[in-house]
Amino acid sequence: MTSVGVQRTNEMPFLILNLFGVLDAKRSGEDALKSSAMNSGCSYSIIRPGRLVGGPYTNLDLATLFQVDGGASNGVTLQSGDALLGDCKRDVAAEAVLQCLENRECEDVEFSMVSNEERALTEGEWSKAFREMREGGGGKQQEE
Repeated sequence: MTSVGVQRTNEMPFLILNLFGVLDAKRSGEDALKSSAMNSGCSYSIIRPGRLVGGPYTNLDLATLFQVDGGASNGVTLQSGDALLGDCKRDVAAEAVLQCLENRECEDVEFSMVSNEERALTEGEWSKAFREMREGGGGKQQEE
């Protein structure tokens, strides 16, 4: 898991977020993972969530202000590559990690993700989104 913006460090707001090289370091980690996977014949998955919110590590005042909360509205927008901008709930990011570990459709997939106010994806919808990203379809914005 890295972060949105690793491939857009010359664009705002990532230009500012990368002042100390954090996004560059994350991109280097991604490159090392892909190189290692290619050299060893293993598969990989790269998850690029938006700014993580919710859970015990979010500033409670901001979470209250923005009404950040988990639950049934754990929808997610997924897109191949590094194209999205927004917040991602921590529990949704954790779900993506589990889906990638258990779902063979997620092999050799790189995607960005942000939360939306829709219902959570089903296992079949995760599989379909991964398959579309792997085949070059760009991913899934939750519409089903």
